[in-house]
Formats: sequence, structure tokens, C-alpha cells
Amino acid sequence: MVWTEQVNNPGLNANPVNTMSVYRNALLILIGAALLLAPVVSAQQVDLDQTIIVVPGDSSKSMGFAPRAYDTITQGETDYFTKSVSSGTSQLTLDLNWGTPSNSLTLWVNTPVGLYGPYYDSSDGISSNGRIALVMSGSGGSLPAGTWEFRVYGDSVSGVEDYTFVAY
Repeated sequence: MVWTEQVNNPGLNANPVNTMSVYRNALLILIGAALLLAPVVSAQQVDLDQTIIVVPGDSSKSMGFAPRAYDTITQGETDYFTKSVSSGTSQLTLDLNWGTPSNSLTLWVNTPVGLYGPYYDSSDGISSNGRIALVMSGSGGSLPAGTWEFRVYGDSVSGVEDYTFVAY
């Protein structure tokens, strides 16, 4: 004769549905805590509802003494530039000028509230002049402060193309 004993251990014989509920509730609590703490620990608070308005710039306007980047680009290459935009800045003028309309460059703008672009030669209202001139302004009166990244992409380039880029 073999002696058997049934042990009633709630941990071993627990209803799997109740166990799943406990894990689900614990997961929901962890997610909720993470969502509540995320804004507290973020380095910079950005208004994600802010819209950036982009309009064609005046490509005939002189850039004055604004610091320009002089660079070259080839087919499929991406060049990166950054600019720190201060709080209270109302607008930013961008000018990408390569002067050879047969080549095609593309401009992307990565702001603290999102990625804008692509912008092409014709995005400024003047097609095939080898230039993209844009003005960006914030819907709330000022642009989001922080580091802005500009990407110049060699979309269709024969050989090597010289260009200038300025954001002021």
C-alpha cells in the first residue's frame, strides 16, 4: 500500500485566471508609475501640441553675416548640422543653396517636437533654382527651444556638389 497525501497549497494549485489578474494588475501599476514619472525626470519640457509653420523664404534676400556651413555632397550622402534654438525665438530662416539645378538635394529638419520634411528645390515656390529657402515659425509665437538638427541629403547628384547651408 502506498501512502498519498493531498496538500492544499494555494500557491501551487492557484487558479491560473487569478494569477494572470495579479500579473496584469502589477503590470498596469508599473506602466502607470512610469508614465507619471517620465515628465518629472525629462531633461527638457516641450509642448508637443505646438505646430511649426513652414513657409517659403525669400531666396533673393541676403543672408548678411549669418554663419554659413560650406560643404560638399555626393549621391546618397547625408550631412548633418545642428543649431541651438533659444527660448523665445520667433522664427528661423533656412537657406540651402547648391546652385546647380540639375542636381537635387533634400532638406529635413528635426525639431524638439518632431521631424519636418522632406523639402525639395521647389518647396520654396521657385522650382529648379538649386536652392531651398524656408522660414519656420511657431504657432504659439515662438519656436520650441532646444537643439535642432538639419539633414542635407544628396538625392540626385552627379559627381560632387558644393553647397552652403545657413539657419538664422
